Amino acid sequence: MNVQPVWLIKQQGTDLLNKDIERIKRHQATGESQEKVLKDLAGYFLSVAWITGGMAIITLVTAIFGSASHVISCMIAVVFLLIVLLLVMPVRLGYKSWKLMRTQFSDSGHHG
Repeated sequence: MNVQPVWLIKQQGTDLLNKDIERIKRHQATGESQEKVLKDLAGYFLSVAWITGGMAIITLVTAIFGSASHVISCMIAVVFLLIVLLLVMPVRLGYKSWKLMRTQFSDSGHHG
């Protein structure tokens, strides 16, 4: 897949903000290609999405089969872990990268 430069992507009306483009450029300063950086950021988003889904399932199972104290402790743990994930991982930028890569795949006719 050939990813367009971020300044060209910005001109095409995506929802990437100037702040987001600067973050992508900072990630690229490590020597990685833009495509690799966007894939990594999209991977962060997908990781958080899967982890959140898993925690929701565990919480639901705990709510059905567990005692009240188990449900409360599970909810506290889930909230704590979500806060940590949101602070540590660039989730919003990851979502935008994931969305951008999906649109570029669909525009170029690739499916996968």
